[in-house]
Amino acid sequence: MRLILLTILSAVLCSCSDDHEEPVVDSSVVIEEYEPRVLNVLRKDSLRILDIGNSYTDDATAMLAQVAEACGVDVSTVGIYTAVRGWGSFKSWLDCYNDKDDQAYHTHKICGDLKANVRIGSFEAGKGEAFREILEKNVWDVIILHQVSAYAPYYSEWFGYSYGGYLPEFLSLIKACQPQALIGFYVVHSYWSGFASNTERSSRARWQLAANSIDNLANDGLCDIVIPYGTAIENLRASSLNNEYDLTRDGTHLELGLARYAAACCYYESILAPRYGVSMQGQSFHWDGPQMESAYPIVNLVDSTIKMGQRAAALAVADWRHCCNPEVTSGR
Repeated sequence: MRLILLTILSAVLCSCSDDHEEPVVDSSVVIEEYEPRVLNVLRKDSLRILDIGNSYTDDATAMLAQVAEACGVDVSTVGIYTAVRGWGSFKSWLDCYNDKDDQAYHTHKICGDLKANVRIGSFEAGKGEAFREILEKNVWDVIILHQVSAYAPYYSEWFGYSYGGYLPEFLSLIKACQPQALIGFYVVHSYWSGFASNTERSSRARWQLAANSIDNLANDGLCDIVIPYGTAIENLRASSLNNEYDLTRDGTHLELGLARYAAACCYYESILAPRYGVSMQGQSFHWDGPQMESAYPIVNLVDSTIKMGQRAAALAVADWRHCCNPEVTSGR
């Protein structure tokens, strides 16, 4: 399967080598469109999206509604919902569906005015009724998934019977409940290089393995859409805006300013820009959510960092397999 990207006038095509040389950007190159069957779904009169994951789902979507608002698009015909379980894997969600999971989960409406049959709130461990309703009593156009961070770099494990396995079984469940839905996956961000659980001891090396996992998944024909927000984060880590914790707030989750913003920009550019033909690049942004406090450094959202976050996201969507420093690229 070939994943293709929407033509947006402000987009750029990035060509980077694996040895991390400075990328070359030819802004005269036009990115091809999504294959028609994907674009047709994203441009339906109404679009319902379900994002099933863990705390990385929260990182990727926390600022999505504000990014869409900044782009001036009408989201009255869109409904984006999330189901989140801490440290959630494919197996844990399969267990949840069967009333066997040992942790609670919660649901949110993230963006858009379109309603779905989703009970918003928190639900106890071992009680999967609300999750079953989400899968069985709705018609979703797109379902977004991602692997738990501990197993994201190790694609072969996704097909085994450890905590990081059971992908085929989970996809079979989703297809049984939602045969019409497109399936999307995140390229997740990697841990801080100094994080104890980063066995690669390098954020770049670990991210590359996670990106390779999604490349394998696409080649195996198991996903239709890629949201490469982890590549956007790695792009920022290649810039002067990176900090001592690789733009995380605890070694694993994203810091609450620029990193979360760039992730939301990437989500928007992958899903909503194709729908509306409006890129997030060049848009102003003002965060009107709760005040962000963290014991770890926060990269504040000012004009210069906003532009860099947008650039990092656009480069990720253009080429999610390679890291591109947004400071050394040029284009429209």
